[in-house]
Amino acid sequence: MIRLQNISLSFSQPVLKNINLTIERGETLGIVGKSGAGKSTLLSIIAGKITPNEGEVFYENQILPYPNELLIPGYSFVQIVEQKFNLDLFHTVYENIHLKAVQLPFDKRDNWVRKIMGILGLKKLEKQKAVELSGGEQQRLAIARALASKPTILLMDEPFAHLDELLKSKLQNYLAKLKEEINCTMILVSHDGVDLLSLTDHIVHLKNGKLSKKNTPKNLYFSPKNREQAELFGYWNSIEIDNSCIHFRPSEYQIVTKDGVSIESVKTNFKGVYYENQCFSKYGEFVLNSLTPIQKGTQIVIQKQN
Repeated sequence: MIRLQNISLSFSQPVLKNINLTIERGETLGIVGKSGAGKSTLLSIIAGKITPNEGEVFYENQILPYPNELLIPGYSFVQIVEQKFNLDLFHTVYENIHLKAVQLPFDKRDNWVRKIMGILGLKKLEKQKAVELSGGEQQRLAIARALASKPTILLMDEPFAHLDELLKSKLQNYLAKLKEEINCTMILVSHDGVDLLSLTDHIVHLKNGKLSKKNTPKNLYFSPKNREQAELFGYWNSIEIDNSCIHFRPSEYQIVTKDGVSIESVKTNFKGVYYENQCFSKYGEFVLNSLTPIQKGTQIVIQKQN
């Protein structure tokens, strides 16, 4: 278990304000927030790389020393995968991982390296130099290097940034497999909450230097606390009916034959496995997702899922 207590940090202005957070052993936590919200800074404090102005970091109920009290900043049981992968570009995939496992007994090192390569789909690439890998492959190698020392806490800073949808989906599958096979606490940071929904046990929202309470991905998606939080997880509809403002996701509706909101016009965009329908009604504009295009004159009722 790792716990942050009353963590505050300022540079020219406040970045983090009285952060309190507990991450249980084996938990996968997502931290979501807009770019510049302080997410990477918070990860660096957890990793023991930045000293906060106030507050304490606890590990298994023991206060950890501040980074400026250590000869070499960082905690041995925490590894961080940053947006710059920091690979040994002219070493092979195997060498990159093996060199990070030097503290393990020599007779166990090779088996561990090969297990990590298997989980992250790197076995066929073990003899390739890091410089020859694609961006997605380098990202997986950076995660493998972080795992080589068998940390109990793995931090990942924007692991899905700059990946196309196919590579993003593949990496999410690798991380899901990693979660199943290695009992490691993981903290994932992203500006796009959608990327965290399928991977995390809980998510927190960082805004204006303050952290929201933990919530489940489903609760945050369907019942966000404010508009910014809602829009971090995708499209969010807001319409006014009978002087009441109603908020709903594009999937939260049902088609009816009468007594519903009548769609006066619609613009449909094909998205591959579904259609995104930009609908116009007397109550305002909203977006609905569907398996077939929605037609003008269709009536719907809003059906909240949470």
